[in-house]
Amino acid sequence: MRNSKVVLISGYFNPGWRVRLALWLVSSVLLSLFFFREFWVSLPGMISPSRVLGQNQASPWGVLVLCFIFLWLKRKQVREQMGDTLGMVFIPVGLTLIAVALLMPFSTDYRMFQVLLVVLGGFILFFVGAARIPSILLAVYGFAISFPLLIERFAEGPYSQTVITPLGELLTTLGYTFKSDGQWLHFVSFSGEPISVVVTVGCAGPATMGVFLSIFTLMMLDMPLLAKRAVGLFLFGVIGTWLQSFIRLVILMLAGYHLGEQALWTAHFWTIYLLFPLWYLFFAYIYFREFGRQKRVAELAVTAGDGREG
Repeated sequence: MRNSKVVLISGYFNPGWRVRLALWLVSSVLLSLFFFREFWVSLPGMISPSRVLGQNQASPWGVLVLCFIFLWLKRKQVREQMGDTLGMVFIPVGLTLIAVALLMPFSTDYRMFQVLLVVLGGFILFFVGAARIPSILLAVYGFAISFPLLIERFAEGPYSQTVITPLGELLTTLGYTFKSDGQWLHFVSFSGEPISVVVTVGCAGPATMGVFLSIFTLMMLDMPLLAKRAVGLFLFGVIGTWLQSFIRLVILMLAGYHLGEQALWTAHFWTIYLLFPLWYLFFAYIYFREFGRQKRVAELAVTAGDGREG
């Protein structure tokens, strides 16, 4: 009789993973609908192409999609850990994350993050160790949306100057007449149209830098490189990401000078969606090639070791 009671109590506190999954889904939906109703109402507009592309909001959504793809690819690993018994020590962790999400001040930039934080807090309550990968992915997404905001808040001037100063020097060297006034650039187009543009911190590319850092983290999680090669590729990626932002500004200025202000703003809209994807495809090719080389070296080492043992 005592043993049956123990089993009953254990079963009560540690239901099967399917039951916990259902409870987590229901509780997550109810909590998000109750506390973030306005988010779900505004979600169709937030993901509309006109808003995502028109207001340059593609970066955080792109990182979020990549995080979900990564989670889907790792679903078997997460599923294997979902059978672990519940751990009382993790209950405060899950509840704390939920409380932080609910108490965060309203911010359009962080609304999706708040909803996902509530979902993650509930997941930790129900699945303990299985929340490791989702937690890392949410941290990656949080960094992607926070990095440009932190740069804008604490280093707007210096970060802007990292592209304004070399931009002015390059254009002057090429024979173009530009006048700089802080973050403003003034010039007269080829047709005689006076044009003045402000190079904000956003033009310096903190959003694309945040995306690069986030995607690089995902790649290292899935296909880790040796430390020495990882550091080298990381520095190469940071420099390349800055360089593509700099090249974008050069294209904008030249378009404005030769074709007028309207051409400048047309280029401003499209170049951000062309240059970074092309650059990262090139970077990914180098990364994958290096990972393949590292894998082949490891396999040859194992084969050589087996030969010596034989």
